[in-house]
Amino acid sequence: MGVLNKLSRWVTGSTVGAQREATAALGLCYVAGVQRARQLHRHSAMAPHTYSADALAELAAAEETQAQRWRDALGAAGIPVPPVPPEVPLHGALNHWGRLVQDLEGHRAAVQRLRELAIHFAEELPSTSALFDEICREEAVHCERLRTLIARADPQALD
Repeated sequence: MGVLNKLSRWVTGSTVGAQREATAALGLCYVAGVQRARQLHRHSAMAPHTYSADALAELAAAEETQAQRWRDALGAAGIPVPPVPPEVPLHGALNHWGRLVQDLEGHRAAVQRLRELAIHFAEELPSTSALFDEICREEAVHCERLRTLIARADPQALD
């Protein structure tokens, strides 16, 4: 928390601004989670191997569970769940390896953002910060699983 935020909190005596920021962040995390789950389901259907399809389907189910947790947190805060925009078509003609790399990049960006949010809200909203931190750790595990799938899908990788 920056010096200006601490001064503002001291002067106003409330965390209303932080709560507004947190609910906005929860909404964005919900939408991003639903979009990642949809993309993983789509990529699972296009996977050339059974082990890749099954692993991507498991990751998609985990993302759906996370999205439900975001939805529950929004409900607990009394905030309506934001609408999720329709799916965006894939960029170009990607092969399986390229789709996996695209998935990994999305998950890495989520880890980065969740880590920042967990740190940002650590003092003012510890329970919200804990949710961001917990899901950040889950996303880091998803990144590892995607890295494993990428290594198996890379035709140049050595056994």
